[in-house]
Amino acid sequence: MASDESGFKVHGSLKKSYLHDLCYIRVLDKGNESILFVKDEKIVGAWHLDIESLEEFYENKAIEVMFIGPESQIEIYKMSSKLFGTIIELNEESKLSLPVSIDFIMDRYNANNSSDRDKLLLQYRIREPSEMDVEKLIDDYTK
Repeated sequence: MASDESGFKVHGSLKKSYLHDLCYIRVLDKGNESILFVKDEKIVGAWHLDIESLEEFYENKAIEVMFIGPESQIEIYKMSSKLFGTIIELNEESKLSLPVSIDFIMDRYNANNSSDRDKLLLQYRIREPSEMDVEKLIDDYTK
């Protein structure tokens, strides 16, 4: 599936600010491919291809079996309303009966944070240097 509209790629992270009112998200992970059709921050359609079994999944099952990991490649494509309507119509089997909020995917995979910096700093007891610490280091270095 391709779109004439603009698109871009990210790896393993997804932010709501990347999304357009009408777009599709293509997730590639270890050869598996998932596509989420998004309208106004709601997933209205989903499709997934398992590369090992060549089995296709649609609707909610596609959302259940998809995976977003740190190495996943995520492509986001903006679509016009006419193109979006046509794609959804042609892919009727992937249409969800009830739309799902995109937050569900982001929360499930923590996809909008590749790592929580504050938690890591706390876990390893690393503290950020204060301005006074930096000034002392500079003073010690220049002496």
